[in-house]
Amino acid sequence: MGFIDKFRNLNECKTNSAIYDAYYNSRIEDDMVYIESRNGFDFTGNLFRIVEELSTGKYGNFRIYVYAESHVNAKIEEYGKNYGLNIHEVINSKDKACEIMHKAKYVFTDSGIRNKYVKKQGQIFINTWHGTILKLMGIDNSHERLTMGIIQRSLLFSDYLIFPSNYLKERLLKSFMLEDVYPGKILLEGYPRNSVFLDESRSMEFKSKFGLENHEIFIYMPTFKGLVDNRKDEKQKGEVSEFLKEIDESLNDNQVLFAKLHPYNTQKIDFDRFTHIRPFPKGFEIYDIVNMADCLITDYSSVFFDFANTRRKIIIFNYDEEEYLSDRGFYFPLSDLPFPKVQTVRDLITEMNLPKDYDDTQFVEKFCQYERPDAVEYICDTIFNGMDSCRFETVDNGRPNVLLFAGDFTDNDSVDNMIEYIESINPERYNVFVTFCSWKENIRQNHESVFNRIPEGVGVLPFANNLFPTIKEKLEYNKLYKGSEECYDDSMKSFFKRTFDLQFGNLDFEYIVSFDSSDFNQNLTFDSACDNFYLLSDSNSKVEKIIGRDSAASNLKDLPLLD
Repeated sequence: MGFIDKFRNLNECKTNSAIYDAYYNSRIEDDMVYIESRNGFDFTGNLFRIVEELSTGKYGNFRIYVYAESHVNAKIEEYGKNYGLNIHEVINSKDKACEIMHKAKYVFTDSGIRNKYVKKQGQIFINTWHGTILKLMGIDNSHERLTMGIIQRSLLFSDYLIFPSNYLKERLLKSFMLEDVYPGKILLEGYPRNSVFLDESRSMEFKSKFGLENHEIFIYMPTFKGLVDNRKDEKQKGEVSEFLKEIDESLNDNQVLFAKLHPYNTQKIDFDRFTHIRPFPKGFEIYDIVNMADCLITDYSSVFFDFANTRRKIIIFNYDEEEYLSDRGFYFPLSDLPFPKVQTVRDLITEMNLPKDYDDTQFVEKFCQYERPDAVEYICDTIFNGMDSCRFETVDNGRPNVLLFAGDFTDNDSVDNMIEYIESINPERYNVFVTFCSWKENIRQNHESVFNRIPEGVGVLPFANNLFPTIKEKLEYNKLYKGSEECYDDSMKSFFKRTFDLQFGNLDFEYIVSFDSSDFNQNLTFDSACDNFYLLSDSNSKVEKIIGRDSAASNLKDLPLLD
């Protein structure tokens, strides 16, 4: 390691020292609420409505901290003025955000969460998610399998998950392989953000606010295009600009179209070239604008699941469906949707001028199953007042969990041993999972073949992050790694246990078995986290010397029989 790398490593450890000092030594503050929307890239939707409801003071006086990227600050400030939000502080620093999180009684997210955060005992963690799923996710999407541990950890931290339909509940948990083991409560409740769609007076209020009472209003909201690590911002900008110009020329003076690209597609459209097409007004929550619409135009965005609550017209403009499906697929074909679908601008314009002519009753019953106007009040009453105001379920199947590790899958003997052991486990008695480190080179380069080697019926729970030591922990770790076995004390065990908890949150394992004795970090992480940890080792490995022979097995027969 060169000087620059050593300096960066030291700096990182210094940052970690402050973050985990808060984790170990700061008390949980009952009046502190932490909010993180879309990993800090936005502040909208369900979490916006939660903050709006808390700002009424009906549930107590809370100090609300919002983590956001700096470019979101202006939006939050405008929201604060227009909606009377009582936000204590907006945080732009990821490191400070982690410190605050380790003090907050309540932590909210609608997606993932800060990668160094570890849930503390006594905290209440809520994941509202951010929309009903059409596109393949998690284990179902080959592009996301490698990194699905990022989302899994935020789900496993959650004391509450909120789902507006059984469809979303079943689909999300299955996509992330938690349908039998999610350890928290599932609130079967409407989305806070969708309440506006069930309030006709609110639609008229906003039409009046913008002087559009006598206008026919269209909304165009396409979804995010491309992949998170391969965005297609510029391409989408060019396509949308051209067909919006054609639409603009076809609209009459009492028609208005508001257009908004997905926040991940950051390139801007030049709206000055249009007469009847406008950007979304700034300072107002997105769905307050969408709720003005007489007709929604979208493609593969979850917005149509939400807007269906209004029972107004929806048009699917799927001009690029074939290309989109090359990046990711759908859980069901667009042909199953009751809405009209068009692939050309000419057909879109024709459809925009036709009345709604389809029955969406079954669609609404399935996908808007638990929606209601006052959902946010029921959710807040449940979370902050401890009341059972929402329908809820739990999913524990009663079987203990087993976690298996075969390193980075480069050692075929280790993988073969793991598979042979899996075949000996009774799946009716145990939930079996395989884990690996998603950052290891072979995993990154060959993750498809890795997944193909994992037997059917076995879950996958990848580690999303490596070690995050403090300065003191790094010094002790170096001694331990170099052979000072006495350094494997309570402090080091706490460090490795924290690493385990950072990924698996509330999930417990009855047994953990490692088939790769060479991985120093992971084996000590497992040893610190589970009393029933076993290491298959045919040599006197460094890890074996540290943890002792009692946990080491020389062959498969020495491992616990789980039949």
